[in-house]
Amino acid sequence: MNQESFTFKGSNGREIFCWCWEATAQAQGVLQIFHGMAEHAQRYADFAQHLNKQGYTVYACDMRGHGRTGELNADSCHMDKGGFNGSVEDQALLMKLIKEKRPGVPLIILGHSFGSFLAQEFIKHYGEDISGLILSGSSLMKGADINAAYILAKLSLIFGSRKPNKLLDKLSFGSYNKRIQNPTSKFSWLSRDEEQVGRYEQSHFCGSVMTSGFFECFFTGLVNLYKGMGRIPLNLPVYILSGDEDPVGKYGVGTNKLYEEYKRLGIKDLRIKLYEGSRHEILNEINREMVYQDISDWLKEHTVSQ
Repeated sequence: MNQESFTFKGSNGREIFCWCWEATAQAQGVLQIFHGMAEHAQRYADFAQHLNKQGYTVYACDMRGHGRTGELNADSCHMDKGGFNGSVEDQALLMKLIKEKRPGVPLIILGHSFGSFLAQEFIKHYGEDISGLILSGSSLMKGADINAAYILAKLSLIFGSRKPNKLLDKLSFGSYNKRIQNPTSKFSWLSRDEEQVGRYEQSHFCGSVMTSGFFECFFTGLVNLYKGMGRIPLNLPVYILSGDEDPVGKYGVGTNKLYEEYKRLGIKDLRIKLYEGSRHEILNEINREMVYQDISDWLKEHTVSQ
């Protein structure tokens, strides 16, 4: 395994833990992954090694409150105020480190779930610095439900920002199994692959209830996510991928609304693909080889000519 780890200073001066999977030959591109909520970066190792064989180096850091970064800073499952935009700036610092090490090599961002919303914010500030964006398990996140969750998250701080917020966790994820007949786990909505769901459940870095402070950061980020979209460069290629049985994307409805939002904005190279029957984690689904290949093909198209 061409895998190594390192740490760097985040925008708040704290240590960020990062993985790098090196391409087996000279890299023709770099993929920087923003992982999802209540998981960690090493879950992308299999996907990264697939891309290594295609000529791509992959980086993914454990974000604030997650994985080894959370452990290093005694901040697991938590983010302090401003942590949503702070996490965007952490990723910008990692991007800068990558570009210093690999000048001139095309860099693509892949954001999954929570990471996809960070990536949507990221391109408003750093879209000119990357060669493309892939959004996995994403959706258009605005409306009355987001505004209500934002208010509830703010109010919950009264009881302590570091307290696990079981109410917001239930309101956010509690209904996600509703379309699954006889689910074997409360996390069955992640994937039809029960082995992958089992691995998620067994990891002490996965599935935890996030704190009130984290939820406040998250929903503050969401209520501001679609302001200032005019800063997104229209020549930035965007590829939106999701399962049509993904509750985060409202079973394709929210994902299609996100596509239409970028279409109205005028993104010139914009594509969407919904995988029939797939749930939230398309990179861990039973048809993941198809997803891997689709992403590899898109990467090749958007890096080889540069």
